[in-house]
Amino acid sequence: MSDLNFSDPKSAELYQLEKLNHILSIAVQAPFYKRLYQNIELPLKSLYELKKLPVIDKQTLCTEGETCKKNLYTSSGEGFYTFSTGGTSGRMSFARYSLDEFHEVCFGAAYGLTACGIIPDDLVANCIRAGAFWTGFLTSYRALEMIGCNILPITDNQPVEKTLEYLELMRPNTLFGISPTLVQIAQEATRRGVNLDIEKVAFASTPLTTEQESYLSAVWPKATFHSAGYGAAEVGPIGFQCEHCTGTEHHIALSDCIVEQDDDGAIIATSLIRVLQPAIRMKIGDNIEWMGGECPCGRTSPRFKLLQRSDEIIEFEYDSMSLEQIGSCIGNFKELAPVFQVRLDLNGKDTDIIIRIEAADGDAVDDYQLTSRIYECLCKDIPAVGTNRSKNNIRAFKILVVPSGGIQRVETTGKIRRVIDKRFM
Repeated sequence: MSDLNFSDPKSAELYQLEKLNHILSIAVQAPFYKRLYQNIELPLKSLYELKKLPVIDKQTLCTEGETCKKNLYTSSGEGFYTFSTGGTSGRMSFARYSLDEFHEVCFGAAYGLTACGIIPDDLVANCIRAGAFWTGFLTSYRALEMIGCNILPITDNQPVEKTLEYLELMRPNTLFGISPTLVQIAQEATRRGVNLDIEKVAFASTPLTTEQESYLSAVWPKATFHSAGYGAAEVGPIGFQCEHCTGTEHHIALSDCIVEQDDDGAIIATSLIRVLQPAIRMKIGDNIEWMGGECPCGRTSPRFKLLQRSDEIIEFEYDSMSLEQIGSCIGNFKELAPVFQVRLDLNGKDTDIIIRIEAADGDAVDDYQLTSRIYECLCKDIPAVGTNRSKNNIRAFKILVVPSGGIQRVETTGKIRRVIDKRFM
């Protein structure tokens, strides 16, 4: 098959419709989908008719998957991988991929990495953690193998000091990792005066924030920064970046996924890979904005920009506070790393807030004046904790600057739960 991402829209639609109807014909063998689609006429006559199918959310995965007699599975007689999702949300659900499906996932990941400039000659330090049930570890290695890269399997399973020793020894030109890991490596390199001369940085999982990319660019000024691909464990590959995409811009991976947007701006994704446990019209929690115009890369696959997740906006009685607002304020302080966590606790009817921020250097940890300046900046720039604090019933608002790595990581992935909201638990 030719590269669908360069094809005309009509050809892409015909391919996707044929693939979708094939998946739907098998999906109804799963008890959940058989029940869900019993009153819907199949096959679909156009992609527009996809809207007739109900939207599925992550809650459904938890209630219909492992705990409910395998209601989401179309077969039980073939080899498979089981992966998990929900590491940063704190609630795990599981997704099952056949061995062939997982090969397609890795091929899609390899396509995305190639599109953003990773080539066989690159010496890639893969700093993805080898964590239980996480897709990132296996997918990243398979994808790099498919490209033909020179691979350094460094992982993120050891202290950052040891990671930097390996990087200094092997001198890769390309780094592959998640944003907290990349920031911590950059911090350690700065602290020890190590110049790694990095040319390419591929970040996985969550996008780099503006502040994180600025920080890393200052440490590795020659480097380009690109997403290693956008996807979800419960769906598979959704989007990829070409060399012209910046920030959170992505092309749709037309061979792998159909992307819709609901009235609230949320992305709805349908996998064109998964048959063993179909993922049809899944709402995965991200918001998007469509991009117009043609991409200089020549691909015709539509482009979108990832916006803030709904769980990155913290609601109060009167108004709200976003992680983007907090990150923007933190970016004003060179003493801080762009890594933080917000915790909210209920105290009677009031709310207590603690924001933990990792220091860029050790001297910032016990600097009371710095903490006071951060507090003043946040109160000035964010009305929810400043002028509207009493209206929002915020009793206490505290800033803690902690050492690099001082915010607890999710054990399996190395990610950070950026919001821990105990008010509704």
